[in-house]
Amino acid sequence: MPPVIDHYGRTHFELEYMLPNTTVSSPSNSYSFTVNEVFAMIMLPIIVIGIFGNTVSIFVYSRKHMKKSTVGFLLLSLSIIDLIVLLTALPTFSLYKLPFIPGYMKIGSFHTILSAFCIVYVYPIGCTAKMTSQYIIVLIAVERWFAVCRPLQVQVWCTLRNTIRAMIYIVVIAIMFNAPRFLEFTADLSTGIVNMGLSHSSNNKWYFILYYGIRSIFFDTLIPFAVISVTNIQVIKQLKKSNEERKLLTTQQQKDKRTTTMLLVMVILYASCHMFNTSLKFVNLIFKTYAQFQFTLFRVLHHISNLLLVTYSMSTFFIYLIFSVKYRQVIAAVVSCRNMEELNTTSSRGKAKQFHVKTTSSNGYATIKSV
Repeated sequence: MPPVIDHYGRTHFELEYMLPNTTVSSPSNSYSFTVNEVFAMIMLPIIVIGIFGNTVSIFVYSRKHMKKSTVGFLLLSLSIIDLIVLLTALPTFSLYKLPFIPGYMKIGSFHTILSAFCIVYVYPIGCTAKMTSQYIIVLIAVERWFAVCRPLQVQVWCTLRNTIRAMIYIVVIAIMFNAPRFLEFTADLSTGIVNMGLSHSSNNKWYFILYYGIRSIFFDTLIPFAVISVTNIQVIKQLKKSNEERKLLTTQQQKDKRTTTMLLVMVILYASCHMFNTSLKFVNLIFKTYAQFQFTLFRVLHHISNLLLVTYSMSTFFIYLIFSVKYRQVIAAVVSCRNMEELNTTSSRGKAKQFHVKTTSSNGYATIKSV
């Protein structure tokens, strides 16, 4: 969703005083915070924690023994993209509305010029990263479907080479789809004044309806959600079957099941946080304009939507900590100053044995027997 800027072309500084805005008074009543400022202050610690968490995740999943698998590569890519999302969200959705920064709301100050630059140039990069993150989740869902429901085909389709190729396609398509966003706003970087470009809903109805509405709803929401829903419903059904036959599962298969559960939690959280954003886009199409620019209620919902998006990008770090044993081992090794080679040796024990695969008839996994 775009930053809060008046759809008639006024600057976001004038908007604060010309449109109705709910305020929250401080205890001393010396200053009343606007809705934008309140949510900016709420987002700041979430974004900072997310930046730290994703930086840690990049370090962990960039280890040689972690990134050699397709899942490790996907999680490394997701951590990098989520870090970009949070870094772009920091100035776009938080810093530019913090009233404590010198030069706040003063035309021509460093704060307003930087805010204008972020709205025009940084915000589109964040949208590109957000779309890339969505389709990485789709890749993860498809990979888990193959691993759980088609275990004999996973080595054919879900190779590291195919995954890298799919990642390149996703990045290229995301850049192409979000290129018009660089034309949504214009700015005078000598004063920091921002005006509407293509996103002017009255002057460019075709852009508002076709691109902002229909394109984003279908390609940012409906298509990825459809793929995620179909694959995860089948994965959940297969996991229920495997629960009934837990004794038949090998240790490696139970590890794969824990990995699947972790990724399933990520997918469900992703869907929960992004559906709110899609609902607001439907509302905007009904009103035929950006409803958050005209109604205080929708402005609050708009900020809640952005808050959920950054919360999702922040939460993956905690999901890894809870569900991934290897993730915790790498962090523990770093904290205790252990040699990473010891960890690599420990994780590779038992691989000297040769195995052959025998398919079971019911649980959907491949039974592994040592020779």
